[in-house]
Amino acid sequence: MSYQGLGNKISTSSPECRALINRGMLSSYGFKREEAIICFKKALEIDSNCPIAHCFIAYNNAADYNNPYGFDYGEGYKESQKALEIASKMASIPAWELAVIEAQTHRFCWPVGSKPMDQLHKDYAKVMREVYNKYGENDTDITTLFAESLMMLAPWALWTKPPNIKPAAEETEEIVATLEKGLEIDPVHPGLAHFYIHAMELSPTPEKALPTSDLLRDKYPDQGHLLHMPSHIDMWVGQYKEAIETNKAAIVSDEAYKANREAEIEMYDMYRIHNYHFAVWAAMFDGQYTAAMEHSKGAERQLGFDVVTATVDGASFGPIWMEAFLSLPWHVLVRFGKWQEIIDRPMYKDKDIYAGTTAVACYARAIAFAVLGKANEADVERANFYTALKNKALEGRRLFNNPMHDPVAKNGVLDVAEAVLNGEVEYHKGNFDEAFKWLNTAVERDANLAYDEPWGWMTPARHVLGALLLEHKEAAKAEEVYREDLKQYKNNMWSLLGLYQALKEQKKNEKEAEEVLHLFKEASARCDKTINVGASCLCATKLCSK
Repeated sequence: MSYQGLGNKISTSSPECRALINRGMLSSYGFKREEAIICFKKALEIDSNCPIAHCFIAYNNAADYNNPYGFDYGEGYKESQKALEIASKMASIPAWELAVIEAQTHRFCWPVGSKPMDQLHKDYAKVMREVYNKYGENDTDITTLFAESLMMLAPWALWTKPPNIKPAAEETEEIVATLEKGLEIDPVHPGLAHFYIHAMELSPTPEKALPTSDLLRDKYPDQGHLLHMPSHIDMWVGQYKEAIETNKAAIVSDEAYKANREAEIEMYDMYRIHNYHFAVWAAMFDGQYTAAMEHSKGAERQLGFDVVTATVDGASFGPIWMEAFLSLPWHVLVRFGKWQEIIDRPMYKDKDIYAGTTAVACYARAIAFAVLGKANEADVERANFYTALKNKALEGRRLFNNPMHDPVAKNGVLDVAEAVLNGEVEYHKGNFDEAFKWLNTAVERDANLAYDEPWGWMTPARHVLGALLLEHKEAAKAEEVYREDLKQYKNNMWSLLGLYQALKEQKKNEKEAEEVLHLFKEASARCDKTINVGASCLCATKLCSK
């Protein structure tokens, strides 16, 4: 562990207690909430009058940027009050420490739920601003806590969506400036670096966070989530290979952590699966079929029946938060045009436990049959897909920031699947007007998903639309589609190929076409040689056969 921060400044005479506080803070910044709480409780075994330990047990039970629900607000309230009680009786506690402890009490209320969560966030941010103004100028931990308190006012909503990205929250620019000021003091502080990446990944200039990302990549080897975080920037600057490698390192770190944990199921398991999910997404963009399948199977191995049916603290955890990751292999097979493998792949028999995965499987099977010219079978699977959407067991299920299905607003992951599926089936039947109507709807629904990484829909709908427009001899429209996609997913091989094909088909701008071809060859250098990349979607079989 190389973080030496808060623990070195607190009011305790015990070196062992200081070390445990530092360890707990590092785990807190790495979102290992359960481990952090263990560290703080061990610190209290050494020094039972260490108020900051109680304070950060409370902190780790509250909501965070990725977890709007928090953990145990009852324990959080009691621990925050205990911290304040001890601190108030101490004759010589540093003023900054007392201020931080008092601020944490504003994150909780009693009885639990008697105050709206958004009001608690506002109260806490207001008090943390006062703490920061008094004590935070040269204190990177207080700077981190203040910036985080502002981020909690608009989690995952700091910026508007592409293509015209601008601040979406009144605090956005202050958050960025605060984090950057702190990073000038400590360029690789675990909390500042973590939150700066989150603040910049959605921004119009994610590349500004590259120096921080590069410093963070191997700084904290036993904090898997911090090892993983640079990939949140990699994906938005076109560094797909780096995103894969970063998540491989995170997987190794987190599996070592899991092997030493006594708890069977915990919230951090979601972060472990997140590494696999992210590696799959990056590999799909990089053309690496083998790597994508290996990591999707790696996720499957972590998602046994006990996990996808698990409860945590009495709440449904596995069905709501984990089951959707079992659909990853189906997405990979569609991305790489493995149509017969899709048809041959077995489905889960229990359609209630595996409600989300069942729907994705039906989506994939419908497309596979459609591409192979088996229209009747495609229609059967389309009907099965709609049956899966109506399954009551699907209600409430999520893929991180997005619902799996929203029957009203149509802003769920499976609502994008619906539009892509219908577009594909109708296109391969020759109903082109209907097909392109659905595919344009797919692009709209894809764009309207809540911001997430990996993006809720793992293969951009534009890749399908562009390929089928090209195949249908509408190169000018396809060119526009690919240019838009390249604004969001920089230098991705699929849209570079599509743009090159669109320019060549129109016989225009030959110099640019050759430049794009060169970029495509570079971007696809690691593409599996077994994959015939003839189009941005391998469903465009005529393009792929040229």
